[in-house]
Amino acid sequence: MWKNSLNLIANVLLFILIIITLLGGCSELLFNIVSISRTGVIILDVLSLLFLMMIMFRKKLYIIYKRNISAKINIIFAISLFIIGIWQLYLVLTISGFSKWDPGNIILQAMGKKQWAGEEYFSYYPNTYFLMLLEHMIWYLIGKPNIETLTIVLNILNYLLIDGGIYTLYRVSKKYINLVVAKTAALLSIIFIGVSPWGCLTYSDPLAFSLSIFSISLLLSLRFSTTNRKYMYSALIGFLMVIDYLIKPSLVILFIAAIIVTLPLLKKLIKSDRLSIIIIAMAVMASYGCYLAYRNNNSFVTFDSSKSFSMTHFADMGIKNNGGYSQEDTVRDMQILDPKERQRADIQDWVTEFNRKGLTGYQVFLIKKQILNTSDASFAWGNDGEPFIRPYCKSNFAKLSRKLFIPKYNSALKAINDILWIITLIFMLFSLCAKDWITLLLKYVVLGFALFLLLFEGGRSRYLIQFLPYVFLLSGIGFYKLQKILDERIKLV
Repeated sequence: MWKNSLNLIANVLLFILIIITLLGGCSELLFNIVSISRTGVIILDVLSLLFLMMIMFRKKLYIIYKRNISAKINIIFAISLFIIGIWQLYLVLTISGFSKWDPGNIILQAMGKKQWAGEEYFSYYPNTYFLMLLEHMIWYLIGKPNIETLTIVLNILNYLLIDGGIYTLYRVSKKYINLVVAKTAALLSIIFIGVSPWGCLTYSDPLAFSLSIFSISLLLSLRFSTTNRKYMYSALIGFLMVIDYLIKPSLVILFIAAIIVTLPLLKKLIKSDRLSIIIIAMAVMASYGCYLAYRNNNSFVTFDSSKSFSMTHFADMGIKNNGGYSQEDTVRDMQILDPKERQRADIQDWVTEFNRKGLTGYQVFLIKKQILNTSDASFAWGNDGEPFIRPYCKSNFAKLSRKLFIPKYNSALKAINDILWIITLIFMLFSLCAKDWITLLLKYVVLGFALFLLLFEGGRSRYLIQFLPYVFLLSGIGFYKLQKILDERIKLV
């Protein structure tokens, strides 16, 4: 009964959110098609013709595949991976550059250089502090190189984490769901992140993508483990929860969702897996305690917790304008030194803005914000900072990457991404038919992230990157369900 109620609530809310995103995605597609150059139109025409021919001659193509290709699939797969790796290296060498916004502040401070926001920046935004420490450690370990070399090294590590994450996503979804879901989720991950330029941005978004995969992998491993390995998984989950929280606090939504969907079995789990729960709690306390001890006692960057912006600050920004970053609110809160007074000011400002909008006005605002949060298939590449990224490579070697991604996505490429994103969302709708525990967990994770972005700072689809793995898994489940429905219809005919 409880499980059915949870599933119904998730389905209703997700259906509304997906439909809004679909409408926004279609609008994005139309806008990008109108903006396409003549060359872009030709490319789209050729791709459309190829797609049409594949549908028309699908039976013949399947026969050719079985006779000539299926036996060599491993070789083709290996060649494909090699090409993807070369492409990623090309992107790193040609797009890696300096970003005059948060990534720029972080990397300069990591190298011990002055940056325009000052050391207090890390006190105001504590989630950037841990990332800066990681970059500082890497900079120190590789011999304190210049900023160009450090950026390239960090971006190579970015892609290695992304690739490792995609492989983990494939393995875990194959093991705990099925092969169709595994292939679909991995393919979507490669298309939208693996071959995209997002790995060339040294910031929390691409890192959060990989962390989400590692988190769901460990959680499912613990959930279905029947051996003593579950204690190892418990310790790793506790450690990873802290890493997730320090990189992007919203990543812990996965663990909150797991508690929600496990509520009917919570008493039983506490009795049977009490030791696992204790190990998780101890790992969290030990990991976070070590971090706090270093943060509060190091001489590299002083940290003043009284200056940290609370969640009310981000909620206040999240209800204004397009729901994104507000320079006005940031400056105002920086000038209020007392944390309690700052929080009161944020709450009062939020209430004033809500009253100004009214209930219906706020609902309209949330619809618009949901579109901004989720409809851009480039994930708002190029929309932050002035410039978003200034590549170090100036030679003709970078001509292709500049044409495709600098300063923003090429309109034709973005239109292709929009089409694929719309298809992903359509598949995702069919996942609402599934009721198993894993699907229910994924539904609540996606729902939790969507609500988080609606209530707090959002306004652009860059924040969507952190929970894309869950979207891709649901899309894979939906594709599998659609296949089953079509197979049943064919049998009836």
